[in-house]
Amino acid sequence: MKRHLFMLGLLLSVPAFAEATPTQDATRGPPRPPPFARPSPVQLLLDHRQELALTDAQATGLERIQAALETKNAPVKQSLEALRPAGPPPASGTQDDATHRANREKAHGYFEQLRTNDTQAYQEAEQLLTDAQKTQARALITAAWEAHGPGPGGRGGHRRGE
Repeated sequence: MKRHLFMLGLLLSVPAFAEATPTQDATRGPPRPPPFARPSPVQLLLDHRQELALTDAQATGLERIQAALETKNAPVKQSLEALRPAGPPPASGTQDDATHRANREKAHGYFEQLRTNDTQAYQEAEQLLTDAQKTQARALITAAWEAHGPGPGGRGGHRRGE
């Protein structure tokens, strides 16, 4: 009798264990955001408006610059998103190497355009800041970019401390 109860207990626990065991998709978490999802330097200034003690006029000017930047970057980001593979990377040798290289070159050009647009917008934004705010803004942006890091697989590999 004890043996039958033990077997019954095992049979009932297997489905419960299977439900509690995460599948591979669940352990991976949500899909990784695209690499261009990092906020622009102008957005960082807006996010830290209190720390920078921005006036209402400065904040309004920065919001205008950020809106123009988003409009300018939208088609570039759409082009980058179109280059992203839909699923996990294919096994080596299954994708044409020439196509892969061409897509990488296109993506490099798009990222360069995003960097150029961010730089131009930040230069315009700095004109609205006082010298003290510029110094503090540069420190905030540097800290934010270092915290974001290149990410796994980026230049330099994993972030420090990983």
